[in-house]
Amino acid sequence: MYIRLLFPILLSSILLTVNTNAQDALSYVRIIEGIVQQRPPNTRQTIGKRYVWNFKGKSYTALMTIDIEKYNSYDGKERYDIPQLVEEGRTTIGNLTREFQNIFKQHREWTNQDRIDFVLSFVQSLPYTFDDVTTGYDEFRRYAVETLIDGGGDCEDTTILVAAILRGLGEKTALIFTPGHIALGVSGNFTGTSVNYNGTKYYYCETTGTGWKVGVLPPSYSTAVTNIIPLTPDRIGPQPEPHRITTPSPTPRDRTPEITPPTPPIKTTPETPEPETQTNSESKSRLGTAIVLIFILIGLGISTVYFLHRSYKEQDEF
Repeated sequence: MYIRLLFPILLSSILLTVNTNAQDALSYVRIIEGIVQQRPPNTRQTIGKRYVWNFKGKSYTALMTIDIEKYNSYDGKERYDIPQLVEEGRTTIGNLTREFQNIFKQHREWTNQDRIDFVLSFVQSLPYTFDDVTTGYDEFRRYAVETLIDGGGDCEDTTILVAAILRGLGEKTALIFTPGHIALGVSGNFTGTSVNYNGTKYYYCETTGTGWKVGVLPPSYSTAVTNIIPLTPDRIGPQPEPHRITTPSPTPRDRTPEITPPTPPIKTTPETPEPETQTNSESKSRLGTAIVLIFILIGLGISTVYFLHRSYKEQDEF
């Protein structure tokens, strides 16, 4: 009887521990300075990926393993509007964002623009692919984890990916729509091409091609802005309550935004990255593990008392 009562308690505790880590699709992420030739192997449960890119004259390698079941769960999943895809990516690739934070701690001499340019250089290293070639659809928005596994995407896909990372880093960003193209804008003490929207200046960030830094607008793209949608900055943490958005809900515009030409360079003082706040996911995982251990010990204690009681009872009968 005691064992029957104990089993569902232990099962629920184990499930609680598993769910604390279920929000992130990336089971392993490591960014290494230099070129690593070998990528993580593919298994029945995971896909191994390797990305190599250059920044400030040095090569970097990102190694990661991605849960296959999590990736397959996106097959046939509805394509929400872009802000919702960004929000989903903020949590499902949270381990990648944390690894970027670890690199920033190793390079405290980097300015905020250096850190954003580093993220941009990683995303720009992914090849540009057309939706109708890779998916069979003319317009197919990928989730951030899909872009990583598929090894690239179009301007929508890479913008969603970089926006998810920068949102997880706490940057204030906005989606910038121009005729036939989309890019990201980031607010901060930068120079170059920007968009002024509701009193906030967002500097242009191109995600296709290589070598484009914050505030640099490729000459082949239009300066006319058709829409801009600000994204609320939010560092990576617990997965938010699921909610579905089927139609875009941009912030009302007080006037049509226009891209302004680059301003003269302004000398900036290198910023020291603020200490990263400890995320709640690790503490939740430890709490879940502790709960499981407690219930196991309780179960062992109950079982011991039960068998001792039964043994004494049999001795009394003899």
